[in-house]
Amino acid sequence: MGYIEENQKVIRKLNSYEYFQPTIGIYNQRLSAMIRNGLTEEEATRQILDYLKDILRDSQQMVEDIIQRKIASEDIKDASQARKSVAGSNFQRLVAYGIIRNILVGNITKEIIVNVGYRNHPLLDKYASISVGSSEDTQKPDSDVLIYKDDTTSPIVNFSCKTSLRERAGQTYKWKLLVDLATCTCPYILESENCPKNIYNLQYDNSRRVIMNFVTADLYNEVNQPQINGMFNFFDNAYITKPNNEFNNNSIICFSNIINNLNEIYD
Repeated sequence: MGYIEENQKVIRKLNSYEYFQPTIGIYNQRLSAMIRNGLTEEEATRQILDYLKDILRDSQQMVEDIIQRKIASEDIKDASQARKSVAGSNFQRLVAYGIIRNILVGNITKEIIVNVGYRNHPLLDKYASISVGSSEDTQKPDSDVLIYKDDTTSPIVNFSCKTSLRERAGQTYKWKLLVDLATCTCPYILESENCPKNIYNLQYDNSRRVIMNFVTADLYNEVNQPQINGMFNFFDNAYITKPNNEFNNNSIICFSNIINNLNEIYD
């Protein structure tokens, strides 16, 4: 199966999720409005990535109607927990959906495959797992959306997707620190048994680069708070699904930049 067919398969799967269907509907309405206002389909499909936060918000009431219907039918018990779970899942799906639409329209010209909603992806098991010592303890990064090519050498692009900056990416912080230790080439490592790399005996297959990206909807407008800047240091790139006139932080960029970045990564 080619990469277009693989991505179309993901689109069909996303279309089947009841909670996500209202969000897809709002996405398509906004995309159509952008095209009516003079943008080409390619331009609109790129630009809409900077409005995913608005799309998530605009579909919220329709998602709530589904939740309330399921509460009434006793399909679910806890509306509050359902809201939190659905919001997180829908944002991850929307990030993947938006990227795939840019592949299908030709903005992303590389033969990449987008995955979302997996539990344990074999690529993460092989290329992003860090073994600590001789124990069975392994560390992997937080992973919500995964992008890769169907080969054994090109980079793997991993996304941690958060609706807000209140959701701390502690799992990824820990993983990134361990990767830095495991791949450290400091000339003094062999000279010092007290070096953390030697103490923890970290084992990591770095034959295929894993690029760690962060993307947030920033639902509570926290991105301008200076105390959160440190968290972005643990990622190769940090993106926000808002237009640049809605935030003022040089440590994070609009999500539409992912198009050029992916084309460059897989050049």
